[in-house]
Amino acid sequence: MVGLPASDAIHDWNFATPDEYVDLEVRGKDPYSVTIHYYVVDGALYVEAGDNYWSRWRPMLWADPIARVRFDGRVYPVRAVEVTEPAEVARVLPEFYKKDRDEPSAACRVNWDPDVCAFKGRFYRLDSRG
Repeated sequence: MVGLPASDAIHDWNFATPDEYVDLEVRGKDPYSVTIHYYVVDGALYVEAGDNYWSRWRPMLWADPIARVRFDGRVYPVRAVEVTEPAEVARVLPEFYKKDRDEPSAACRVNWDPDVCAFKGRFYRLDSRG
């Protein structure tokens, strides 16, 4: 991934909110990059990997959670952490539906319960390694 290396730790990713997509690089020894939607919630950076064959990069994160993202020509080292806590998933779901232009059901919007929303993907929080 080409870009100016960023070495500072990022504690608030809100600077990234104007963009729709982020470049994500996984598998550092044999880099594999994708351009995907991302979500910033309470200053934290998230990406979503569908539970299907389209997310070929997700198994690469399971093997090695070290990754990099690029915003505006700067490359940030991150560690991907799978979000398993339902409350954290519920905080990200509104941004997921908003950015992906999906319309959640009325029942889903009540409390953003992943089961009620029939959410089958997985979110990863990208924690800064700077």
